[in-house]
Formats: sequence, structure tokens, C-alpha cells
Amino acid sequence: MEMRDHGGDGPPVVLLHGGGRTMYDWDPLIRFLPDLRVVSYNFRPGAWNWQTALMDLAKVIEYFGLVRPAVVGHSLGGMVAALWATMHPECPLAVNLDGHTNPTGPVLRAFIDEQLDASGDPDLAALISAFDELDLIATYRATQCRLVVVSSTQPEFEQMLPDEVGAAFAAYRGEFAKQLGAAAADTPLLSLREIATGHDVHLAAPEQVAELIHAGLNQV
Repeated sequence: MEMRDHGGDGPPVVLLHGGGRTMYDWDPLIRFLPDLRVVSYNFRPGAWNWQTALMDLAKVIEYFGLVRPAVVGHSLGGMVAALWATMHPECPLAVNLDGHTNPTGPVLRAFIDEQLDASGDPDLAALISAFDELDLIATYRATQCRLVVVSSTQPEFEQMLPDEVGAAFAAYRGEFAKQLGAAAADTPLLSLREIATGHDVHLAAPEQVAELIHAGLNQV
């Protein structure tokens, strides 16, 4: 695995990139975290599974000798951060930046299956299957450490989809937000934030994300 230690003497933070991206995605954010010990790395290529991703995260933490690091992820990486939070009560903070699983409903599932068939990509098929296996709301409810879930508020995907699919996706987002709110109401360690950007929250609003990380760590 390719890894980067960005230095710093403060509390440790591990950054997890999104699907199809790399650790260099975090460069705009890192300059707002000069007081933290920041580490980033690239997920291993190939077919995706959650267990391997969590094992790799543990190896990175051990390699750099990090003690009780915060874990911050975007999209796919955010879901890994949320899973980490269910297993590590010693973690001071986990942050999921706009990481959501596959949308549900017959219209959306048919669209996903069509796109998957058209791609012919076995790694993408493995990723979609892994998303289907993960109950993210249940994951949030099971957190053992402080977990912040950030949702973007400027939807991008609906505008690029066929009308019927876009409408179904908008409805799915609304229903998911209700479930997320109910989970937060019942889960003291779970808190929600919204940031007025598209999906790439860390690129569009790195200073806001840095402030959220600092605020979370200052509450420890």
C-alpha cells in the first residue's frame, strides 16, 4: 500500500479516500490541519470487501505507531470510518463525509443493474455487492465512539439521470435522511452535519471539514 505521513505533533488522524480516488484527494484539506499528525494511504486495488479494508486500516495505524487516531473518510472511505467506529470505542472521533450505500427501490435497482452490465467490470460488481451487504443505518446505531455523519445538500446526481430515475433518487435521499435522523435521535454518540456542497465535500469546503475535525477532537 502506498502511504503518506504528513507530519505534525498533534492528535493523529487517518484520512480515507473515496472510491476511484487516491490519497492525494486530501491535499486541499491537509493544509488546514497543520496541528495534527495526519496520515493518508491508498486502498488496495482489486475486488472490494469491508474486512480487508478494515484490516488494512489497522495495519496503517500500526505501521505509523498511531495511538487512538481519529478516522475521517470520504464516500467509500467514510463508510469504512463508520465501520471502524463500531469496533473501536477508544477511537476519539470518526467522520463519514457523504458516504452512502446503494439506493433502493425497483427503478433505482434496475438502473444500477443496467449500468453494471454495461461496464462489465468485475471489481465494480464486487463493490456494488459489498454496498448491498452493508446496512449503514444499523452501522451508525452500533457506533462505539463519537461518529459524525456529514451529508452534502447540493444534489448532483439527479440532474444527470433520466427523469424517472432522478425523481426516484430524490425520493430515496429524502427517505434515507429520515432514517438517518431517527438513528441520530436514538444514538447519543451519533451526530449529523450538513454542508452546502456537492458530493466532494472535502474538496469544495476543506476549511469547514477541518473545523469539524478540530471541533470533534476538542470535545474529547
